[in-house]
Amino acid sequence: MIEESHGISKYFTLDLSRYDSRQLEDRKTFNDAAILLSIAIVTASTNASLLVEDSLNVPSLPALRVQTGASTNRFLRIHDELEDGEERGFSIKSIPGVEQASNYLSNKRLADYLKNDKDVDDVFIKLKLNSPNKNVFENPAFLKWTQYVDDLNQKNLNKKPKLMIQTLSKYYDDIQLSSMLEAAKKVDSTRAVATKLQAEQMKIWKSGGVTPYQLFNAFNLNLFDDGVTNLFASPGMRTWIKYADEVKPGTTTVLDTLRAAYRDDTVLSKVLTAGMKDPSTEKLATELQAMQVNRWLDNLQPPDNVFKLLSLDKGAEGLLSNPQLRTWVNYAESYKGNNEYTTKVTLTGALRKHYNDEELVTMIRSAADATSRRELMYAENIQNALLDKWAQAGKPVYEVLRALGVTRAQTNDVMATYSKKVLALESK
Repeated sequence: MIEESHGISKYFTLDLSRYDSRQLEDRKTFNDAAILLSIAIVTASTNASLLVEDSLNVPSLPALRVQTGASTNRFLRIHDELEDGEERGFSIKSIPGVEQASNYLSNKRLADYLKNDKDVDDVFIKLKLNSPNKNVFENPAFLKWTQYVDDLNQKNLNKKPKLMIQTLSKYYDDIQLSSMLEAAKKVDSTRAVATKLQAEQMKIWKSGGVTPYQLFNAFNLNLFDDGVTNLFASPGMRTWIKYADEVKPGTTTVLDTLRAAYRDDTVLSKVLTAGMKDPSTEKLATELQAMQVNRWLDNLQPPDNVFKLLSLDKGAEGLLSNPQLRTWVNYAESYKGNNEYTTKVTLTGALRKHYNDEELVTMIRSAADATSRRELMYAENIQNALLDKWAQAGKPVYEVLRALGVTRAQTNDVMATYSKKVLALESK
């Protein structure tokens, strides 16, 4: 037991009668750690000058890393180096001495576990990683455990290797663990081990006969209710795409599965639109959109039908910045190119079919501060079409200015353009 006086450890002794055989297995380790703690405390309290001068300069402990094919004696080597350092003397910097003692204890215990071939599940628990309510990848002890598993497998090459994923699966379900792995792959310190674990998880799924479509539903990727959520940003989507490619490379496409899940092309278009608005998923969503457009072309879907399938008839506000508007423009051009006897449908013509003049003006105003040349061009074309219509109807210039809601700076340009259109009509 440890007795304390005035907030510091005074005596370090163990009452062995209070422990069973399992608790006594690390008795020597505890005693060693206690000695180091004593050194840290005594040195800190009696020789402050040595702390300032840092005269006993000992190298820091070797960093623990995850490395395939590591030496089977890695933990033992760390232990030996620590013992050599103990003989040379430690550089104690007040409290950091306690941290060194803690690291020494941890590495020595792992070395003892490795000598005795302690099961990876037991070591997982001893490192206090068995908390299902916490992200194990954020625990510094996790990398020590992965290193232990790797070393144990290297030490026992004649035995069936221990899989880390099997231990983790006892505390996390497949979906929860998969999401954690995707997050861990984004962190430098855990990227390598997370990638390895993901491969192990997929191998288990594959051997268990899990189909890509089953996994798609398990990740709830078949649910898209709000029309806004970016499905492609989901960790599950990235995992599913990788798994589908491994199980049936080149046969099960993302679009095939999406079409099976969202049989309504209008809903599928919303899924793609949400993905196209996010820079991180824009490329994938755009590629899928192109595949969908090609299928519409093969089926000779009229441009007006596609306009509705892309939900371009659902509101004027911000419509000109909608990436699907460009998709429709490209589709209309391709449709005309594939059907020479079909009348070309223009953007302004399609917009005027679904929106009145006030709504068209709303589109123009919403693009007033746009930085995209394409969006500004769309707005200019719509305004020009409105001016043509109003000129033919003989609308007074003051009503035109009021309808457009132009600023003082824009007034002269609009008046000049409108007057030219009126004069051109009168000269005919």
